[in-house]
Amino acid sequence: MDERRCVPRTKVFRGAKAILPGRAPIACIVRNLSTQGAGLQLANSDDLPAEFDLTLDTGLKLHNCRIAWRSRTDVGVSFAQAA
Repeated sequence: MDERRCVPRTKVFRGAKAILPGRAPIACIVRNLSTQGAGLQLANSDDLPAEFDLTLDTGLKLHNCRIAWRSRTDVGVSFAQAA
């Protein structure tokens, strides 16, 4: 598979939570990370909408995410650029 990312990702194994309005947070594991996006692993990717917030540090900072691709248990997300 061709690598299409602009910035290389670092392999990590870190807990995170997807924050969804009006719903309980969804626990996930960050498998790779860069300043522009991340690869997430979770029980069921169908639970995630196309856009959501992600916290890597118990809610201190939120990253607005957009799903680039998804499989049953994994998603690749890009981080929205701050204005």
